[in-house]
Amino acid sequence: MVSRGHVDATPTPSSGPRSRTRTAIMTAALAAWTRDFSASLTDIADRADVSRSTLHRYFPERQDLVDAVLVDSLQVVDAVATAANNGTRAPLDHLIYLLRSLVEVSDRVVFLFADPRRFAGNPHWGDANDASVRTLIAAAQAEGTLDPELPTEWIDGVYNAHIFLAAEAAQRGTAPSHAVADNAIRTFLGGVGVPRST
Repeated sequence: MVSRGHVDATPTPSSGPRSRTRTAIMTAALAAWTRDFSASLTDIADRADVSRSTLHRYFPERQDLVDAVLVDSLQVVDAVATAANNGTRAPLDHLIYLLRSLVEVSDRVVFLFADPRRFAGNPHWGDANDASVRTLIAAAQAEGTLDPELPTEWIDGVYNAHIFLAAEAAQRGTAPSHAVADNAIRTFLGGVGVPRST
C-alpha cells in the first residue's frame, strides 16, 4: 500500500494565483472523490468556489484532474513513507510510526486504495510494491516482536487492512486521528479476540 505508482510528473509552481486556484480545485476533487468517485466536475467546481469554465482551463478533461490528484496523492504518500524511514527505529516501531503517519493523510489513502480497479491502466499507477514493508515485517518477526509462525505476506495484508480501516475511520471524523491510529495499532498487535481459558 505504501508505494504504488510512478510520480515523475512535472512539478507545479507552488505560489501565485494560478497555483492557488489549481490547488483549490485539486483539494476539492480529493475531498469529493474520497467520498464518491462519481462526483461530477460541477460538484468539484462548486466545492472549489470556481466556475466550471475556470476548472476546465486548468483541467480540460476529467481524466486530467484525476491524473493530477493521483500523482499528487502518490507523492504525499511516498513522502510520508520516506519520512518514516529514518533508519533509527526498530522494525516494529517503524511499522507503527508509518501507520500513524498514513492515518494523518487518510484522504490520500482512501482515494488511492478504496477501489483497486479505479486506476487500472493509468500510466501513473504501477504494481504494488510493498517489499520495504514486508522487509520490516520479516525483521520484526526475526526479532520476535511479530509472530514468526505467520507468513510475512499474511501479516502484510493484515497491516494494510488496518491502515485502510483506520484511514476510513479518520475520514468519517467520529474520533481524532490519533485515537483511530491507537485502535488500529491495538488490533494489529493484539488481535481482536478475547483469550479463551483452556
